[in-house]
Amino acid sequence: MVRTLFIAVLFVLVVAIATIAIFPQDDLTVARWFWTPADGFWLGQNGAAAFLRRVSMWPTIAIGIAALVSLIQHIVLPASRQFMSARAAAFLFLTVTAAPVLLVNGVLKEVWDRSRPVHVTELGGPWRFTPWWQPGDGTQCRTNCSFVSGESSGAAWLAAPALLAPPPARLPLLAAAGAYTVVVSALRMGFGGHFLSDTLIATLLTLLIVAFGYRWFYRRPEAPTEEAFAARLAALGAPVRRLFGARA
Repeated sequence: MVRTLFIAVLFVLVVAIATIAIFPQDDLTVARWFWTPADGFWLGQNGAAAFLRRVSMWPTIAIGIAALVSLIQHIVLPASRQFMSARAAAFLFLTVTAAPVLLVNGVLKEVWDRSRPVHVTELGGPWRFTPWWQPGDGTQCRTNCSFVSGESSGAAWLAAPALLAPPPARLPLLAAAGAYTVVVSALRMGFGGHFLSDTLIATLLTLLIVAFGYRWFYRRPEAPTEEAFAARLAALGAPVRRLFGARA
């Protein structure tokens, strides 16, 4: 069921992204739902919406930090009481680093140079609109640009911890992560920070990385057992423990 759900969501995302590639004006059409000539992107004036936007990445950041702490604990203090399994810590930390941190914020937002909705002339700004598949020329937005959405990626990444939940809770948590991604993406569009395609592509790329990571750590025939993976991490920290005399 989980695999079917993932495939269905990925298929819908690919179709929607392809549609906007063929009809790029759809990005502007959706952006205008949140914009008026008199008030601009009016959702930005709502205090509750602004607060939700500020805290929207907190769950992702908290889980990512917890995974990093757990990884360090497994490496340096493997004999101590662990609050997260070794494979779970590695899966969560590596996927959150690969998707929201590196691919989205570290690469695409810095090299694609796509102007944000609030900055394009069609919505009262000084810069021109470009389709999602066309990189900018560096004369307008130069850093932290519209393509793709970091918040959408961070919200979509919450599918990763949901996949690690007990089977009865897995589907409800995946549905909750999906709903949260929709809300966060709508907030970013409502603030004029991203086009619809920015949020869809961020979500697609993130889910693909999560799916690949989940298969690598848990589903492929050669995937190590929890005990074997924990032993590998402990072996990495053996020199540190010998240096400081920590108990293995």
